[in-house]
Amino acid sequence: MFLNLIAIIAIIVGPVAAVMITLWHQDRKQKIDAKKRLFLSLMAHRKALPPNPEWVNALNVIDVVFADHPNVVSLWHEYYNLLHADMEKTQQQREHKYLEMLSAMANVVGYKSLSQTDIDKFYFPKAYGDQLEINAKVQKEFLRVLENSARFVLDKKRGGHNSLQ
Repeated sequence: MFLNLIAIIAIIVGPVAAVMITLWHQDRKQKIDAKKRLFLSLMAHRKALPPNPEWVNALNVIDVVFADHPNVVSLWHEYYNLLHADMEKTQQQREHKYLEMLSAMANVVGYKSLSQTDIDKFYFPKAYGDQLEINAKVQKEFLRVLENSARFVLDKKRGGHNSLQ
């Protein structure tokens, strides 16, 4: 009788325990994966100019994704405050705090041997910089033309083509 009761309890409790352990493991894995994705996104775009929207979006979810790591959240809040401070006075502080934050995140997600020196390295091809400079010049020139144009005139003598005045 006693053995039958133990068998019935095992039949009921065994699968329930297995499901609970599986759900706990999946939840834990999803949280770790989210932290890794966020960290990798911040690393991939850490010195991109202009700032990449993916980088900005990643910053905006640090409070949620790393909520269970108060050190990371604290470093993020310090970095956030520096982002809103005077650019010239805080550029070096901002860079240092960002490295600290990424280093703390790296430690949390398991990249314990990744140094701040490694994090600070960033490859940016010269061609990217050249293209940014050209784009800025073109945009500036377009803006100059548009701001100095009083109106668009339709010249009926030339077959209806628009011209700027």
